Amino acid sequence: MSQFIVRAATINDLETVCQIIVRQNTDDYGEPLRSLDGLRELWTSGEFNLETGSLLAFIPNGEAAGFAELLNKEDLYLYLAQDHRSPELADQLLAGMENCARVQRKSTEPFTLYGRAVEKNQIIKQAFERNGYISNLSFLIMELRLSEPPAKPQWSEGITVRKFVSGQDEQTVYRADEEASEDKGYHAPLSFEDWAKRMSLNSESFKPDNWFLACEGNETAGVCLNAIDRDTNTCWVDHLGVRRAWRKRGIGKALLQHTFNEMYMRGMTDIKLSVDSKSLTNAPKLYESIGMQTVQHYHIFKKQIQ
Repeated sequence: MSQFIVRAATINDLETVCQIIVRQNTDDYGEPLRSLDGLRELWTSGEFNLETGSLLAFIPNGEAAGFAELLNKEDLYLYLAQDHRSPELADQLLAGMENCARVQRKSTEPFTLYGRAVEKNQIIKQAFERNGYISNLSFLIMELRLSEPPAKPQWSEGITVRKFVSGQDEQTVYRADEEASEDKGYHAPLSFEDWAKRMSLNSESFKPDNWFLACEGNETAGVCLNAIDRDTNTCWVDHLGVRRAWRKRGIGKALLQHTFNEMYMRGMTDIKLSVDSKSLTNAPKLYESIGMQTVQHYHIFKKQIQ
């Protein structure tokens, strides 16, 4: 019999769950990545069903031991409290979330679930492997800490750079970002609505002056779409892409260096990004050439659920 008692989370568990998530993310990635306000917004948004999208595990004395969540009906995340990081708990939460996914779909058709584990977190990584998940996709988290003014970008002839303008640039940036992403081996095309949701375009956290567009005339040649984590004073380069017709002109490098300079002027000296470790465009080499270093390695797992 399992030593863990598992139930769906409730809004009253918000702070407990946030503590578990933040602690594991800090251990795994070096920063919290989630916040209490962000978690509350998700749980009360109407887009997330606590009853079928969450599991909270306890030991018999009532102490919280772990948490699992299912986002977008397919993205499964496991979090284990510091004193309860055991294979048994990981397996139980994983099996429970697979059942939750079946309930959410209300269908007997097969579907795919995706999970994530950093290389250093062997308990969660091995739980996915042990339970039939496979990984053909891994990412590097790369970082640059700016201790002095960064090098100025060198723009190709005819290329200018400007900030995103709300109410004007949404569609052109969407099309440029989608086209630039087509050469990523894992890219799945998104509708404008899904892309806008993925990029938090309509959320209060979205700040248009963090998005930079490289342009040639009226054409958007490339984009650098950044997000700011105020809790850690970190700039995340969320999407960096150059359309095929404008590649091999140094535009991606210049967009990055433009971002470095902008953030440095704003007092933000920590820049991070996530990149496919087997990038078809050899992106890690570009990032290394401008001083970024790999600080973490994580894997995407998937499993078809019958």
